[in-house]
Formats: sequence, structure tokens, C-alpha cells
Amino acid sequence: MKLKSQRREIKSIDLLPLINVVFLLILFVLIAGRPTTNHPQQIEVATSTQESDYAPAAFSIWLKQDDKFYFAEGEDVTLGEVSDWVKSAGIVEQGLPVELIADRRAHAKSLLAFRAAMAKAGVGEIRLKTQYDGSAP
Repeated sequence: MKLKSQRREIKSIDLLPLINVVFLLILFVLIAGRPTTNHPQQIEVATSTQESDYAPAAFSIWLKQDDKFYFAEGEDVTLGEVSDWVKSAGIVEQGLPVELIADRRAHAKSLLAFRAAMAKAGVGEIRLKTQYDGSAP
């Protein structure tokens, strides 16, 4: 009796879809995993010696070296306009912090005026964004 020998067909696994998925996951992690900030290029922020976790604030205002305040790259705004915007955006009612990104060459008088205006508007927390200087003792 002669038995038929059956040929085994070797099925190959197509790895191309798996490689595509892994590549897309790597891209997603690289893009979504990096925290981004709205740090403007023209501002040199002050340095700090104690590192803390960055938690973005609901509202950021820039203070450039010309001692003028900006919402973003647009026109400069007065402290009255900033206070009005904070009130109209509901930041005070929600208890959200305000973040100040100040150029280290800005004058303290502007910082104090900002603090007074935010206190008058009812803001409970102001965060000053700095750059961590790990080389300090």
C-alpha cells in the first residue's frame, strides 16, 4: 500500500502590517509624548534652582523685555485688558491659575503691577514660568 505524501504548505506570516503598526505607534509616542509649551522665542525666562513638574495653566500672558504684556505674538495689551479678559473667560470663577512668562530683562515694577491687577481681578494663583538650572548648587 502506497501512501500519498502530502506536501505541507508553509504559510508565511506577512509582517508588513505589523511593522506599519509598530512604526505608527512609535510616531504617535514621539509626537504625543513630548510636552509642548507656548514658550515664545523672544523671551529669555528666569532660571530657577528647584525643579518642579510642569502643569500648564489655563491662561498665559507674556511680559517681554519692553515691559509690555502680550497674549501671544499679537499686539501688546494693557493690564486693564488682561483683567477684563480674565474676568470674561471665567478663570476666577473656576479657580484656575494664571501663568506669567516673563523675560528676565523685564523690570520688577511690571511684575508687581501684574500681580496687583490679577489680585484686583480676583485671581488666586499666579505661576511664574522659569527655566530649571540644574547646575546651581
